[in-house]
Amino acid sequence: MRVLLVVLLLVLVAAATLVASVLGGGSGFAWISVLASVLGAALLVFDRIRARRSKNKTTPARPQGAEPGEERSNAAEAADQGAEVVVIDERPRYHVRTCDWLGDAETLPLTLGEARELGFTPCARCAPNATIAAESRRSR
Repeated sequence: MRVLLVVLLLVLVAAATLVASVLGGGSGFAWISVLASVLGAALLVFDRIRARRSKNKTTPARPQGAEPGEERSNAAEAADQGAEVVVIDERPRYHVRTCDWLGDAETLPLTLGEARELGFTPCARCAPNATIAAESRRSR
C-alpha cells in the first residue's frame, strides 16, 4: 500500500513539473518529470516482483506423508450420492472435510456422485463412504 502512495506522489510530481516545463519553457523541469515517471514505474515493477515471490513462498500447504490407501468397505451404495466430499487437485482420493490427512491443503468441494464419476476413490484414512452412510442412517 505504501508503494502505491509513493508512486501516486511521484505521478503528482511528474505532472506538476511537466506543467511547469510547458509554462516556463525550461527543459530541466521536463527531465525531472520524466525521471519521476520512470522512478514510479520502476517502483511498481519492483513491488510486483516482490509480491509474486512472497506469494510463491506462501502457497497452500500440501498434505504430508504418503497418499492414504483406498477405503475398503461395503458402504459405497448406502452413502448419499449428493453428500459433499472434498478432493485435492491432482490427487486420486476423495475425503470428508474433517479428514486429518488433508491438513491445510486447498480442497475442492464435489458431491460424492461427481467425485466417483470423475474417477476419484475413497480415502482409507477418513472412510468417506462409511462416514456418509453412517450420517445418512443417523438422520433417518
